[in-house]
Amino acid sequence: MKSGIFYLIPSPLAETDFSKIFPVYNTEILQEIDHFIVEDLRTGRRFVKKLGMQKPIDSLHFTTLNEHTKGDEIESLLQPLKEGKNLGLISDAGTPCVADPGSILVSRAQQMDVEVVPLIGPNSILLALMASGMNGQSFTFHGYLPREQPDRERELRFLETLLKKNNQTQIFIETPYRNNHVFKSILAVCDPATRLCLGVNITAENQMIKTMTIKKWKSQKIDLHKQPTVFLLGR
Repeated sequence: MKSGIFYLIPSPLAETDFSKIFPVYNTEILQEIDHFIVEDLRTGRRFVKKLGMQKPIDSLHFTTLNEHTKGDEIESLLQPLKEGKNLGLISDAGTPCVADPGSILVSRAQQMDVEVVPLIGPNSILLALMASGMNGQSFTFHGYLPREQPDRERELRFLETLLKKNNQTQIFIETPYRNNHVFKSILAVCDPATRLCLGVNITAENQMIKTMTIKKWKSQKIDLHKQPTVFLLGR
């Protein structure tokens, strides 16, 4: 039996008109899928319906992948593929497997020689990089920085060293309620001439993507608390 196709389905980063961030093709593909893996059942079901699923939502099958998922559950999550059925992996926000759970599933699907198809959709990391004016030829994404201030500031100094040595854009994110702590640490330890880009609420109506030197940012009054933000350091 031929395996099903494993579709990686991006979801919105913010409340916005879906026609601005998803191609019609995504909705067409959606009709070919009855099995979905999501982070949160309620959020996943709502998104599938809003994206344009024509089949009754209650006729579809949803399973969850999150921090509580155990390693021995991976095979059961991918079972529909073995049965020749298409399977969709949906992120809670943005692109599956990029700063997001799911790579372990895709790795196993590749080992199974399953066709993996990533669909087009918003990715805050790349959108911020595109609009930052920083080096897009060489960049590194670090995910989340350490939570504790001394460790975080030590890491920031290291990232700035990489930036200056390699002219490599350094990209990272933080849990929204800790954004102000990260911003404060950046202003405290980074060279005033280093450029910082903040990508805030990307794709939302109040989106802001702005690049200035650390020196100029110090004169700004800005509150990033609970606002999804991508941080980029560059030259």
